Amino acid sequence: MNPSPWILSHLKTLSPGRAIDIASGSGRHAIVMADLGFSVTAVDRNPDLAPVYHELDIEFRCEDLEGESWPLADQSFDLVLVSNYLYRPYLQQLFALVSPGGFLLYETFGVGNEIHGKPSNPDFLLEPGELATALGSSFEIIDERFEEVLNPNPAVRAGVFARRIR
Repeated sequence: MNPSPWILSHLKTLSPGRAIDIASGSGRHAIVMADLGFSVTAVDRNPDLAPVYHELDIEFRCEDLEGESWPLADQSFDLVLVSNYLYRPYLQQLFALVSPGGFLLYETFGVGNEIHGKPSNPDFLLEPGELATALGSSFEIIDERFEEVLNPNPAVRAGVFARRIR
């Protein structure tokens, strides 16, 4: 699977630093970040991904991001990237990973995607403006999207690119 063009366009505007790819899967975005000079931590619950990341010089952490406690407490990154993942109970803890002056780049599926297939469960679909509202006054929104796309597959995509200002 190729990197998201929307995410890629924003990644190219950033200076390298410490980055984390949440629910990274096989690393389509973690690899791009590493190629751009970021020091990358990839987090996913699938332990079978560890060898893939070992060969890429990307730190891999096998963590359950939906367990009883948030496994990434007291950590911060210059860039927090999330793609195709939504778990609302820990959304604020995820935002807290962004260091002051750092960036959040978040893209997933939006309400309306159910007409295109999965995900169709409202628990995994963002409402228009939901991320921007959840971020509150601690972040400056640089770009926001909520739109139907046709490529590479028809879907409703929602996202936010934001900078922590306090």
